[in-house]
Amino acid sequence: MNITVDIPWKRYALIAELTKRLDSVSLHFGKTALQKLVFFLQEIYQVDCGYDFELYTYGPYDSQLVSDLDLIEHWGCVSVTHVNDMLGGYRIRPTEAVDSIRGKAAEFLDHEKTKQALEDLVLTYGSMTARDLELRATTVYVARNFQRKGETATIEKICRLVAQIKPKFTADEIKQAVVELSEKRHIQFTE
Repeated sequence: MNITVDIPWKRYALIAELTKRLDSVSLHFGKTALQKLVFFLQEIYQVDCGYDFELYTYGPYDSQLVSDLDLIEHWGCVSVTHVNDMLGGYRIRPTEAVDSIRGKAAEFLDHEKTKQALEDLVLTYGSMTARDLELRATTVYVARNFQRKGETATIEKICRLVAQIKPKFTADEIKQAVVELSEKRHIQFTE
């Protein structure tokens, strides 16, 4: 009798890889940042990470990603600590065992598309705060939602919907994020 277990090593290895890459780049790499960065990998960079994001309190979110993080923390590959500063939240850091999980999905992580996406992701978004990532991820989510529905997205429609979803951001912050994402070709809209 053969028993097979489908273990999603690429999801686990991706979290470990992001943790390792962001350790020297971001002091704010926590649970919210992880959600947004993996969302960007899937939506902007078209890397199949195996998650299904929905809009939630701080933008796009997948509970499976939280469970995966908990599991690799349990295995001792990363540490997740509560941050006691003004921003609060969590900080995810690699441990000495972080590379032990990488080998389980090296083919995925070493694929040219994945490597290039990770490099660009870390360079473009790695040093942003969770707040900045929240705004940009929500904006991408809204723009992609217009596309999925086959609706025309204008800058005004995107800004208006993001403002309704995220009233804590000013109209200027939202417009700046939309323009920035458009200039990077990470979202599209019609004039």
